[in-house]
Amino acid sequence: MRLSYCVLSFVCVCSFLLSPPVRAASFYIQEQSVSGLGTAFAGAVADTQDASTVFYNPAGMTELDQTEMYAGAHIIIPDAKFKNDGSTSNAALTPTAGGNGGNPFDPAVVPNLFFSTPTSIDNLWLGLAVTAPFGLADKYEDDFVGRYNSTESELMVLDVAPSAAYKVNNWLSIGGGLNVQYAKATLKNAIPAPGLTQSTTTDGETSLEGDDVTAGFNAGLLLKPVEGTKIGLHYKQGLSHTLEGHVTNRLPISGLLGGLSGTTSRVVGSAELDLPTIASLGISQKIGSDFTLLGSATWNKWSNFDDIPVKIPTGLSITEQGYENTWSFAVGGRYDVNDKLQLKAGFQYDPTPTVDAFRSTRIPDGDRKWYAAGLTYNVNERLSFDVSGVYVDVSKERVDITDVSPVAGTRSRTIGDTSGSVGIISTGIRYKF
Repeated sequence: MRLSYCVLSFVCVCSFLLSPPVRAASFYIQEQSVSGLGTAFAGAVADTQDASTVFYNPAGMTELDQTEMYAGAHIIIPDAKFKNDGSTSNAALTPTAGGNGGNPFDPAVVPNLFFSTPTSIDNLWLGLAVTAPFGLADKYEDDFVGRYNSTESELMVLDVAPSAAYKVNNWLSIGGGLNVQYAKATLKNAIPAPGLTQSTTTDGETSLEGDDVTAGFNAGLLLKPVEGTKIGLHYKQGLSHTLEGHVTNRLPISGLLGGLSGTTSRVVGSAELDLPTIASLGISQKIGSDFTLLGSATWNKWSNFDDIPVKIPTGLSITEQGYENTWSFAVGGRYDVNDKLQLKAGFQYDPTPTVDAFRSTRIPDGDRKWYAAGLTYNVNERLSFDVSGVYVDVSKERVDITDVSPVAGTRSRTIGDTSGSVGIISTGIRYKF
């Protein structure tokens, strides 16, 4: 019985790895450039004007004229709501006691750092990006009605990307780099007590801690077919992590469990975290001497998340997820007021990859509409600052998911609606050496 609980618990907590934050499509964090945020990342793969181009398209380094460093910080303020609509638990499917869980998010800061330099070899640039492209952190109130589906989740992915770019001629540049990633997850959910009215005093808990390091690549092109026009293409490999760690289980308090009631066990295990392949097309068009029109289309291969293979010493278990591929679109513009000040704005439509049959409470997810604005101020020829802000509206979506325990047929069904929004405030500094 204890081993069966370990298997179930590991599968349940690993479902977090496919759960979406309210920052970007699923748990992808787009916020890797303060200057790009001001246009909702429209045209980022074609025309990012500073070293943060290393993240969006390394080929863009050939447009930079000297060594520079760019550092940014994004304050992300999510607000999410869950409205219970008849959640039930235990074998008799009685109503689950508890509340709606409150806002599971606290404000978070996402930092990033970029470096780019031309080399002594003609037409060759080198760069480095240090980013956190995937991640989230949430915690519901203790009596959350969906606690058997999720209570607390934390994921951090740190990416270090050494890159290079080469200017083939006046209209073509190529670039690419390695992506070395470290991923770490801590995931928790409650376990219902069989044969009892559910209560936080009798609930058990399962938690997972695991991490992994892996590597992949990205590559891009920058085309300038005519004066004033830039077209960018970028491909980022979807990396697969095998999170190695432990599952800790504290069983519920129930007479049906006999001597195992309330006991704790710990086993080793691993879970696959398959990140999406991302391919982007961007365009930048100069209109007159002061205005630049920007646009992007991005394909996200979220279908990598068709299931989650989970291994523990007793065998293999697979949890279906059913994520779908998505296309996101952005449009924006920049206006040069004078040599020192540039204003920008943008809009992005960013659909969710989740579907009704598998959507979880791990993090509420829905289609997103981004409304962005920002400015760049050049202090002098070497130093400039960026400030950007975004409001993201997250659509209302349905959650209807059942978690089944192999102990005494105990099952929990979480039913309700999610909605939310996100505010983002970002500042960045650029220095040319």
